[in-house]
Amino acid sequence: MRALFPGRFQPFHLGHLQVVKWLLDRYEELIIMIGSGQESHSPYNPFTAGERLVMVKESLAETGIDLRKVVIFPVMESFTSKNWIRIVEMYSPHFDVIISGNPLVYTVAKEAGYMVERVPMFNRDIYNATRIRKLIMENDLKWMECVPKSVSQFIRDIKGDERIRDVTKNDYTED
Repeated sequence: MRALFPGRFQPFHLGHLQVVKWLLDRYEELIIMIGSGQESHSPYNPFTAGERLVMVKESLAETGIDLRKVVIFPVMESFTSKNWIRIVEMYSPHFDVIISGNPLVYTVAKEAGYMVERVPMFNRDIYNATRIRKLIMENDLKWMECVPKSVSQFIRDIKGDERIRDVTKNDYTED
């Protein structure tokens, strides 16, 4: 069976990596869909689809995951309920089950007739992309403990940490 694991991966972190390992123990193949591919350079979506694709691929390679069992692709979509699933169907290879921790994704996929499974949350209080972005924004180096080494290095190489701090500034923030 082939599972679809959609997410924004802003950034890809160790919790995501644990989910990928868990899924590959359960399914023959895994499709990782990088959602909101059109979004970047904002506090909620600081990284481009291409940057996120690199993060995912390098993390899997770093861990020794057989990339022949994984398809990774970005998709530009807007989450408007049933329209979302049609966009996913247009861009994704065939899948048998959708795995998600997002209640809206779960509901929409189930209503569209798909087999859906809730993703387990691995140390969600620590491995949480919103928390990680906040740590980066605050220049707290603990964020590097929450992502694979390759992701930490990549974010620093592209100055993604600086980008997050820049895009979270507002008119009232001192430079």
